[in-house]
Amino acid sequence: MRAFRNQLADDRGIALPVTISVMFMVAGLATMTARAAITSDHQSLRDRNVKQAFQAANAGVEAVMYRTNLMQPGSQQCAVKNPSNGALHVTALQGDGWCEPQTEDLGSGEAYTVRVSGGTSLQVNGQSLVQRRIVSVGTANGVQRRALLRANAATGEPVFPQGYAGVSLDGLNLPNSVQVTGGVGSNGDIYLRNSAHVCGTVTPGPGRTVEIRNSASVCAGSLTTPAQQSFNLQPVDQGDAATNNDNARIGNPPQPTSLDPCTDCDGIDWDPSTRLLRLRNNSTLTLGGGVYSFCGIELENTAQLKIPARPLGTGIRIFVDSPEHCGGAGTGSVSVRNSATILNLNADPTTFQLYVVGSSTIPTEVAFDGVDLAQNLVMAVYAPYSTIRIKGDTTLSGAIASKSIDLQNSTRIDYHERIADITTGSPLRLYRPEHYLECTSTPPGAQPDSGC
Repeated sequence: MRAFRNQLADDRGIALPVTISVMFMVAGLATMTARAAITSDHQSLRDRNVKQAFQAANAGVEAVMYRTNLMQPGSQQCAVKNPSNGALHVTALQGDGWCEPQTEDLGSGEAYTVRVSGGTSLQVNGQSLVQRRIVSVGTANGVQRRALLRANAATGEPVFPQGYAGVSLDGLNLPNSVQVTGGVGSNGDIYLRNSAHVCGTVTPGPGRTVEIRNSASVCAGSLTTPAQQSFNLQPVDQGDAATNNDNARIGNPPQPTSLDPCTDCDGIDWDPSTRLLRLRNNSTLTLGGGVYSFCGIELENTAQLKIPARPLGTGIRIFVDSPEHCGGAGTGSVSVRNSATILNLNADPTTFQLYVVGSSTIPTEVAFDGVDLAQNLVMAVYAPYSTIRIKGDTTLSGAIASKSIDLQNSTRIDYHERIADITTGSPLRLYRPEHYLECTSTPPGAQPDSGC
């Protein structure tokens, strides 16, 4: 019995099985950990490839947008890149109504193949638009992703959205006692506050809203539904106006006997080389030409820039060039303040058309500050990269369209039916993104945009 008890008390024989069991457990845990790490790394790699494939697809979209805007093909034409030498040229659509596929290797296992549709005509928001569809397939290390972009360009006929007294690409805020007769439109939200009043269509951007606060109001029956397509304002096409114009009529220096006569001419600063025009105090300048090109206009105190009576169907076009062409910041704008004015002696706003080229990087504006006038401002102001600001008790008869609009106090804008007759006559069409979609990787149908 003593020997049997001693044998039971001896545990040396159990150490090896325990050790082997622990080793198997550790090996199992290590295998599970390695498998999880491999799976995680594989998923991380796939996620990176998916992101890179989308980036490649977007690179294709951006490339053909640039080529189309640069080469300006017709609606039934394409701008394509020659893969052998990189030259761009214009070709016809293929039989399916799409441009030929364009493929580019981006390196590091990434590439894209992109196709562009022919242009389709649209009539929306009082504008004539052309829409193209761009479908791009991006590839990254065997992973594919597909994207669709709808892009719109305005035809320039008419220049101003028909029926709209004011259009702002940014959100639009109408405060105080602002009054608008005609439509107002924006690619953002539209706010009416205080006692502002609009008698016409009020159109916010796609998916945006109209908010009417305080005692603001719209006329009965005025529509306030969002736009289905964004407003599109083409860049100002000034052609050769910077060099082929009527600036010389002003004289150097301006004189009462100049082709464009002046009064109190000592209050006028005009430099033909810088194209900067300044009127101050009681000076007046009467413009009788057809086309003018300035780098800036400043009117202050009681100075007047006059548009004389003109034959029916004729008008003055003033182009204010971009800051990049005029010396940088501080140029490219129009400023009218302290009871100065632009006095149009015609009732038709097409007789005075103001085009501000503006800049995408340098702020520019058309500012009527502190203007309280008995006479209407009769004009059409088109400034797609600038801010239009009117602050005072005055009425503008015509239309305004710009990147942003700032109306204050008792400003009134009245749409004039003759605005619809303003066209550029230019074929320039700048396509801008309208709507972006991610599609299934492979089109389920024959068309490039099927499944989007």
